[in-house]
Amino acid sequence: MTSMNFKKTLCMLVALIMTVCTFTTVVNAEDPYTSYSYNAWSVALPSQNGYIVKDTITGADMGLDQLSDPNSPLFISEDEPATLTDAKDFFLSPNNEFFIVDTGNNRILRTDINFNLIACYKNFTGGKVVEEIKDAEGNVIESIPATTLKSPYGIFVDEDDIMYIADRDNQRIIKCGFDCEIITEYVRPETELYDSVSFYCTKVLVDAAKNVYVICPAVNKGAIMFAPSGSFMGYYGANRVEVTAEVIRNKLWRKFASEEQIAGMINITPVEYANFDVDHEGFIYTVTEVADVSTDAVKKLNPAGYNILETTTNAADISFGDQQSITYSGATTATRLTDVAVGENGIINILDYTTGRVFQYDKECSLLFIFGCDQEAQNGGFDNPNAVECYGENIYVLDGRNNDVTVYEETLFGGLVHEAVDMFNEGLYEDSLDLWREVLKRDGNYNMAYLAIGRALLNQDNYDEAMKYFKLAYNAEDYDRAFEAERQDLLRDNFTLIVIVLVLLVIAWFVVKQLQKRGIIPNNLIKRGIKWVADKIVDLVKKIISNINKKGGSK
Repeated sequence: MTSMNFKKTLCMLVALIMTVCTFTTVVNAEDPYTSYSYNAWSVALPSQNGYIVKDTITGADMGLDQLSDPNSPLFISEDEPATLTDAKDFFLSPNNEFFIVDTGNNRILRTDINFNLIACYKNFTGGKVVEEIKDAEGNVIESIPATTLKSPYGIFVDEDDIMYIADRDNQRIIKCGFDCEIITEYVRPETELYDSVSFYCTKVLVDAAKNVYVICPAVNKGAIMFAPSGSFMGYYGANRVEVTAEVIRNKLWRKFASEEQIAGMINITPVEYANFDVDHEGFIYTVTEVADVSTDAVKKLNPAGYNILETTTNAADISFGDQQSITYSGATTATRLTDVAVGENGIINILDYTTGRVFQYDKECSLLFIFGCDQEAQNGGFDNPNAVECYGENIYVLDGRNNDVTVYEETLFGGLVHEAVDMFNEGLYEDSLDLWREVLKRDGNYNMAYLAIGRALLNQDNYDEAMKYFKLAYNAEDYDRAFEAERQDLLRDNFTLIVIVLVLLVIAWFVVKQLQKRGIIPNNLIKRGIKWVADKIVDLVKKIISNINKKGGSK
């Protein structure tokens, strides 16, 4: 090779390497976190990304500088902040507008679906709650109407564009229109049933009948429920106490302990909700944030306040969020579910405050995707994820410390899975077969695809192949169904042959007996013949048992 050719070849190799490096950089930019899922043994396995980051929306992107621009129709004051500060919540209204609770700035921001600012709400009129002005010694010198928000934490907006704001430090829920004229205030109930001295409300939700549900961290009896008029109606859907060894021991010990010993025991009480959401059918979903609570971590409540998630899905068999503790820099943390958003198709999105991840489940509580990460895992991750919302194919996460909204868009793989899941949950197993096969081509670890393909093959009476997929999915119940169906088919297909063989055996037995009586066949020959037939039958039975053991089946 000449010197000139060698240089050309070297240049081509360098150019190729640089191209590959550039391509790798682009791929890493699109997939800034490692997606994973769990297998049947709760072991995390790599998985294809169902969502990737599409955009990050800041206050500047929303146009918050208009609030301090005297020439803008949205002008409030020249000192009005142009950034979010410790935003605690946001809500997508039925009219597809976002409402952001900008807690640190004591205001509510209203934007369109693309986060273009429409209005800002800070001052309200017509309320009865007063704010006490105190002197340096703590004496009340004046009481004035509370016209401004004071650390708002939550919001709900109904189809009539009526806002319900959890005005935390003013200890009230404000019901008002866009004119900021207060229609109703929901305050601390004056009843013995409400035994908390405060009403620091953090989240609010309204059902189709306009009943109002409120979460207060100091109340562990469930959500506080108000009638539309503002009257207290009671509590709704309290969490259960998790059954542990300590709970059982204390319950037994109370039967024998003295009053002094009972008074010294730790009271085991339910844990309050962290957040909730309502789906298009009117069912209320709740999440509990405390890290060491697994009982009722996620619930779906009917109008009577009973959790129907465990009775209508496989939720009783799974743990929501990460199924193992996470150790980082010597500290071990566990899942803390801080918000839930339910899409129109019944897909459940749950936000983990600890890791900044979103755990997505279908309406049967089967895990679909895990995406997102915290600030320490990646520079663009979440530092204080407070709320999650969903619209169409996008998922939105509000970060209260980074003061922005991250927009996730569905990937090609995510769209493929969602289309297959919709058909699967409608019972259209065979129609979704090709989609699930394509899912497996892209991700061989996707456990739900094996289950779906197995059920499609089961509907096609292809029991042997169905058992193979159920075995890969580690689904014993469906495997047994296929196993029993194959066994019944085997008996049905060979029933005529079995009857003929039995009839021939009876005839043969009768003939042998007659010949034996006449002395034509010696007894020794008959015994040897019976032993030979018995041996053959035993060998046949052993082969059948061996085949059954190879295929398995728990029954």
